[in-house]
Amino acid sequence: LAILVRHLPKEQRQRALLYGLVGAFVFRLIAILFAQFILKQWWLQAVGSAYLIFMATKHLAGSVSEKEIKPVERGFWATVLAVEATDIAFAVDSVLAGVTFIHNEQSKIWVVFFGAIVGIVLLRFAAGFFVRLLDRFPMLDRVAYSLVGWVGIKLGFLAAHSWSEWHPESPEIPELPHWLFWTVLIGITVIGSYFAYRNQDTKADLSEDADLIEDAQDLEFEPSVKSDEPSRN
Repeated sequence: LAILVRHLPKEQRQRALLYGLVGAFVFRLIAILFAQFILKQWWLQAVGSAYLIFMATKHLAGSVSEKEIKPVERGFWATVLAVEATDIAFAVDSVLAGVTFIHNEQSKIWVVFFGAIVGIVLLRFAAGFFVRLLDRFPMLDRVAYSLVGWVGIKLGFLAAHSWSEWHPESPEIPELPHWLFWTVLIGITVIGSYFAYRNQDTKADLSEDADLIEDAQDLEFEPSVKSDEPSRN
């Protein structure tokens, strides 16, 4: 989310994150209510997987060919749409993972719903901080997209597994083992963060506490006033 909105002016960035928060809540609620339906729709899981993998591959391929990674220049509403599309893909993945974790017991569905809400709130408050953290450690966006791509691969295995379950005549395709998923996920985070730290931008100022608090807590719509902070292109 931080990467998707950081090119916007400050007041628009806050609004985009707020819309993302609302969208994340709505899409996760829908995914929970229709979890049984989504579990049967392997093609929907495949679409979410393809979107995440495409988004990660496009960014990582571009970063290899350019000396400096530049955020995609989108308008405000195009950015909001990108945030919402990402929310949908992650809603499908996270809710299906939660439903599987509780062994599809409807009496425990509140656990999935509560976990989704907590995750949404934490992500929203963290996004403002990560906007500035990315300025200090530019390589973190490669780490983030690598994680997104890996989640897309996991969702792709789930789609293939769901497809094989609904086609008994075909060979059974297993889901990605949990130990393998978490091992690679932690490995990408640790190794990527190490290289990001080694290649940090020492000119970036990360000590503006007032701005960090505003980024994390300003959830109100502000009138369209010209921002004092130039848009990062």
